[in-house]
Amino acid sequence: MTDPLYPALAATLALAAITAGLTLTPAVSVVAPGGDKLHHLLAFAALALPMAWARPRWILPVGLALAAFGGMIEILQPYVGRGREQADWIADLFGIAFGSGLGLLLSGLSRRRSRLPD
Repeated sequence: MTDPLYPALAATLALAAITAGLTLTPAVSVVAPGGDKLHHLLAFAALALPMAWARPRWILPVGLALAAFGGMIEILQPYVGRGREQADWIADLFGIAFGSGLGLLLSGLSRRRSRLPD
């Protein structure tokens, strides 16, 4: 079995770059289903999931780094013509918790499955 760390890290960094690009540029009026808070939750769940799956023991430092990333985005947004909302950061935190939990579940299932005989 190959080590999933590098693909998970690459996915997380790519998603972080996309998230930063989308959140730190002037707002574009796009109608997307679900609303702003759901988008925050889903983006940060997607950020947290790969590393929680690849390295479950790193969940706390990765979660804290993602929480800081989300907070930094909220601090910087007024400088690019967007609003700063504490509720957005709270949605980020819920997304981190959801993505981390799902990543842990998938990690446990994949490790369990790899130990089962064919």
